[in-house]
Amino acid sequence: MHEHIEVVADKCRACRRCEIACIAAHHGMSFKEAMKHRDELVSRVRVVKTDDFKTTVRCHQCTPAPCCNICPTGALQQEEDGTIIMRVQHCVACKMCLAVCPYGTITLETIGLPDLTADDAETLAQRARREVAVRCDMCKGWREKNGKRITACVEACPAHALSLVEPDGTILEAPVQPKAVKKTVPAEETENKPVDAAPQPLSTQPVMQEENKAESVQPEVASPAEGTSIEASVTTAASEEKPKPAKKPASAPKEKSRTVKKNTKTEGKTASNTAETEEKTAAKVSKARSTKKTKK
Repeated sequence: MHEHIEVVADKCRACRRCEIACIAAHHGMSFKEAMKHRDELVSRVRVVKTDDFKTTVRCHQCTPAPCCNICPTGALQQEEDGTIIMRVQHCVACKMCLAVCPYGTITLETIGLPDLTADDAETLAQRARREVAVRCDMCKGWREKNGKRITACVEACPAHALSLVEPDGTILEAPVQPKAVKKTVPAEETENKPVDAAPQPLSTQPVMQEENKAESVQPEVASPAEGTSIEASVTTAASEEKPKPAKKPASAPKEKSRTVKKNTKTEGKTASNTAETEEKTAAKVSKARSTKKTKK
């Protein structure tokens, strides 16, 4: 048995993080950069999502592999231990491996050919970019470079739906990331902890400061002179401490003058009315007397 990846379809969420991790591992970029270029670059892992199930599909490392048997140029070769090797410099993009793959896990990607010379010189063919067949290579180069035991897709799966099975049968899964634990304060500390006073609003702070200053300043009482009694000194101090009468507001005289005017008007009307009534009564009395005299 050769190493391969097992998938638990019931755990898959179809989040496509495995696809982005595959792009990042094979193109030498970070996860965030792979997110930006996910539509331009090709992932060697594909997520399949239907109404009934969700899963991921990649190369199954078949033994014997039909893609290796049908490749006309020998770009795909299978070794004795069952591992499949892809030599992109021999690929002509004939798409025959795509046609015979039973799982549809081989795709074409536009890449540059690797440098094969010892002097790191590039040829015209290496500079040209062309399409070649790509498939899952179990992240061999990425794992050797970063010292990883599992593949990039297994490491990126948040649901732990993927696991790597080694040739001896051991199963390797991604480590579970510890959750952030909230710090709990004991009840005794909260009870004994003094409660901070609530901050006063900004508008009242200056006023309160002035009041505190006024309260802190107390009038100094002079010590009683020789020959004077204590009671006399206390009375003099009390007379000095008596507050001056507060000035009346400016609006008070105006209101008083208005009320005086109203009162004078009402008094004048009542005086005129009484004078008229007295004149009328005097006229009636004189008329009555004149009528009595004429009768006699």
